[in-house]
Amino acid sequence: MTNRDKYFKGQQDNETFICFTRHHWIYLIREFIYFTIFVVIVAFMVLKIDTIIDILRGDKAMKLLFATLFLTGTLFIHRVFIKVLNYFVNTGIITNVRFIDHQKSLFFKDNMDSIDMAQIQNIERIGDGLLPSILGYGDIRIFLNASSGIKTFHCITNAKFHFRCISRQKELRQSQLSREMGVQIDDPKFG
Repeated sequence: MTNRDKYFKGQQDNETFICFTRHHWIYLIREFIYFTIFVVIVAFMVLKIDTIIDILRGDKAMKLLFATLFLTGTLFIHRVFIKVLNYFVNTGIITNVRFIDHQKSLFFKDNMDSIDMAQIQNIERIGDGLLPSILGYGDIRIFLNASSGIKTFHCITNAKFHFRCISRQKELRQSQLSREMGVQIDDPKFG
């Protein structure tokens, strides 16, 4: 039985899906606050529609201003919904072999970055502050081998769990590779 593309596109034959993660909902809180303010303003305008119609009746500049505000509001609403959809399609996938960062947007971006668990040198979980401590989110910083650099994943849901998950898979992968290397070295065929 093969695991190829079983749980996600790009899954390899020998790869076992462990879990996935996405940004914490706090990542969208600013958008929800702006959206709430926008809805209050629109509700106020709907209640005062008679006054607005009287103001717009003869003044071309006010009509242009209203049309501009309407267009800006429409673009703002689309931006909010695109941000919410992007929240759900951006994921991080943890397998027994690698950590995959799938950065996708609704229209313009579809990037996948893969980190082999054997290439991870160190992992750091950053959860500074009151809200990260209470809500359980934080950043995970992965230090790769010396030449590769650092990869940081911001605002991850349940950062402690995903930190432990990546750490365990890293240890398992590195011990698996060291056993394979030891078997090859000790094999009589290699003299």
